[in-house]
Amino acid sequence: MHQITTLETDTPKKTNSFSIRSLALPRITFVKFEKSPYQSGIHEHTSNVPKRYNRQYYKIQQSAKDRDLISDKDVYATLSNNHEEPYLDRKPKDLVGDEAYKSYYHTFKNIKRILEQNQFENIANSVQTNLIQKADKLKILPCKMGLIKLKGDKNSIAIQNQKFGDKYVEVLSEGLRTLPTIQDFNFNHNRIKEYGASQLFPLISKQARKIEFQTNTIGQKGLEPILQCLPLQTCKIQILNLEDNQLGDALILDLCKAMSKNPSVEMLNISKNNITNASYQAIKQMIEQNDTLLELYMRWNSIKGSGGCEIFKVLQANKNIKVLDFSYNLLGAGNIIITALKDFIIENKTVQHLDLSANGFTYQDCLQISEALKSNHSIYGFHFRGNFGYVDSKGFLIIENNMKNYNSIHVDQRIKGVSPNPKPYEHSSHFEKLKDVCWICDEWQMSTFEWIPNQSGACSDEPIFIHLDYEGFEPIFLGKPDSNGNFKTHRMIPTGDIEYFYTANSIQIASQTAPIKQHIEKFRTKVTIADQLVNVLIDETNLESFKKSKPVIEDWYPTYDVLPRTQDPIYIPAKRKKQKRVWSYPISIWAPKYKFDTEELLRKCFERDWACCKIAKFVKKQEEQDQVKELLWQAYKPMRETYRFYASVNPTGDVFSMSVNPTSDFINQCQLIDGKQLKLADVDLKFIATCSASSIDWKGNYRNPERSLVRYQMMEFLVRLSDDKYVRFNPQINIVQATKMILDQCMPHMSQYDCHKWRAERYFVEQCDDVCKKYKWVIDYVYMRNSQKKVKPGQPPFMCLDELKDICNRANLYDENFVERDVNLAFNLSMLTQVDELESDRLFQMQWIEFMEAIARISEKYSPIALGKKDEKEWNYELRFQQPLYYKLEAFMIHLINTLVDEETKKNWKQPTISMFDEVEEDEYY
Repeated sequence: MHQITTLETDTPKKTNSFSIRSLALPRITFVKFEKSPYQSGIHEHTSNVPKRYNRQYYKIQQSAKDRDLISDKDVYATLSNNHEEPYLDRKPKDLVGDEAYKSYYHTFKNIKRILEQNQFENIANSVQTNLIQKADKLKILPCKMGLIKLKGDKNSIAIQNQKFGDKYVEVLSEGLRTLPTIQDFNFNHNRIKEYGASQLFPLISKQARKIEFQTNTIGQKGLEPILQCLPLQTCKIQILNLEDNQLGDALILDLCKAMSKNPSVEMLNISKNNITNASYQAIKQMIEQNDTLLELYMRWNSIKGSGGCEIFKVLQANKNIKVLDFSYNLLGAGNIIITALKDFIIENKTVQHLDLSANGFTYQDCLQISEALKSNHSIYGFHFRGNFGYVDSKGFLIIENNMKNYNSIHVDQRIKGVSPNPKPYEHSSHFEKLKDVCWICDEWQMSTFEWIPNQSGACSDEPIFIHLDYEGFEPIFLGKPDSNGNFKTHRMIPTGDIEYFYTANSIQIASQTAPIKQHIEKFRTKVTIADQLVNVLIDETNLESFKKSKPVIEDWYPTYDVLPRTQDPIYIPAKRKKQKRVWSYPISIWAPKYKFDTEELLRKCFERDWACCKIAKFVKKQEEQDQVKELLWQAYKPMRETYRFYASVNPTGDVFSMSVNPTSDFINQCQLIDGKQLKLADVDLKFIATCSASSIDWKGNYRNPERSLVRYQMMEFLVRLSDDKYVRFNPQINIVQATKMILDQCMPHMSQYDCHKWRAERYFVEQCDDVCKKYKWVIDYVYMRNSQKKVKPGQPPFMCLDELKDICNRANLYDENFVERDVNLAFNLSMLTQVDELESDRLFQMQWIEFMEAIARISEKYSPIALGKKDEKEWNYELRFQQPLYYKLEAFMIHLINTLVDEETKKNWKQPTISMFDEVEEDEYY
């Protein structure tokens, strides 16, 4: 048995070439035997020697013999297991990724050895080696120059905005000599001058597909390789960006001449190159002869009207250019271009994206351009900033009297083919009309807005308008209904959140088939509908979010059916005879928001009240409980209506409830007290028992006052009275019979209180609808300014009882005929039915639709004299009260305007002298 050990040897001296020994034998190998022949002879003498001396002696004695045991086979094995790295530039090296970075830094550390290996073995330098070697020769810091990168396409190079200069371009040129596969080059903003360009372009012009060379100084020598390549049939260049290279007219002439014969370039950018009218002939010839060019950018040059006139003449018949940027030139100079420009806009059907911003057009020129655009439906993106007017959401050019300052639009977006390129800054309110719209740049998309009668809302007859926030809520007529009776419009809209609402019969409504947003802070806006100015209160809108979808133009084809500058249908009111007008509730102002008391709703209320009351405590038998429950349900509606009336007489704060006095009045009116079976003291005892029975369950709940009856206690109170009045003195009568008897006795009185009867006969009529529609802005104004007192942060606005009383006080309504109790009644009777009155404050929070009814009830009781009839006779309160409600309501609206509306709001309002119902039309039509 033996084992191999190794000892390090001195490193051999460095020479110009590597020796076999230095490569193959970096270590000396020895053989160590477990049982040495020398140990037996010296064992006795070395037993006392320290172990480390034995080991050192062993190594010295063994070296000579072990060396002799090395065979040729061992030498070759050692050579094959050599740890020396292979030649670095012979290995394939990645240009993209983490390994590319590691390889680059490894090459930098070992550059001298790699160069020696390459020279000795005749190996071609790698890209990394060339970059580092050239940087070393030029004595500049080595840089990867965009050739070695962490991510990206290995067939492209992008070093924009690096300010490298000519020296680094020499380094880049060395690297590119070994990379013929790169096709896309972006050298924008790099201080590359004529010398650097002349070094670079001969290497890339023949293979390049995309050359971005913006904001450099290419010069004549730099441009020459491109000029030589462009006319060749083998030219591969598709994108050529030479913006801001100070080419001037002389080099532009040469470039246009070469481009005239070019078979490949699709995008040419010669913006900001000091081009004047001296070049227009060459540009014209290029446009005429080149049939591959799709995008032409000539922004920020000095081409005047005479030169531009000739260019636009040849563009009229051009069939290939789809994107044209002529912004920041002098086309308006001389006032001679407008005819050629108009003809171009009308005749050319190929251009899809056009920028004529900041060209100094006169006001009259802009008017003619606007008129010409109306007949063009192929330009999907039109830019006109810096001139008179703006582009609206449909693509029309709307002319204004002021021209925008050039300095204020330098940050605006530039057109970039037909790709989205949103504005860098946009501070306009989303509720203002959007201006300077470009469907392509702003990535608009098509959407359909549809009104479905009896689903979206009750309205089913035209006209129906939609109001979009980005249109400033201007009305858009939806036109005639389709074959299914639905109203719809297809529109291009911006991405993001869109708020909108509809108006039908001059009433603002939100569609029930789309998401609805309740506005905490309400506001008003004025819209014009059929030449009539209407004030609209924005309390709720539809809110939808539209995400980015496919682009407007894809592969040079429109992706949507909506054409730019498509006029919306115009609503022209039809003349109809007044006597043939058909009015119905579904087209009224109340229909969209008013909720009637259905049997289902009343049943929910009854079940809630039954669950809260304590009848089961003194009606023990289940069978009797069920019979009593059925009797109470049959009488529930008049019972509830009666409770609402008496609860309004003396509410406990905001809580409508029946205290002792209103309860005694109710008992007396029903003639329940006879002095024998039922006395007033008995009524008081049952009142207290009913109130105290629920004090434990609802203790601390302010909605259930301790000394007043609320809705659910009304049933319990009547059942307790029936037990006291009939069962106590006649044991043969059970609680079911007693309940029926007391309900039969109370029913004649309770049936008088039906608040919906007043609505059906007096309020929900055509004339009141006309008044409410005409003076809706007054209702909106008063409600909006008096619905804040008890509203908590983040809570939708509502009006409380105190605010309604304050309105009546400021309007000077209180007199001997109209008292505070009438305000309580108007408030409570106008509130929509709520299932839960014990755990919800909704009963105290008056909404807009309820406020409108409260106004009508107040006007009914206040009874102002109808307009124009004050001098007809001596008006006492009885005569005033007998007037139709719509006369009272109209006069009351005028009274609110005179007492509550500020002067600024009503300055455009003309006070009528006669009622709208007494006006005599000269024509029988309207």
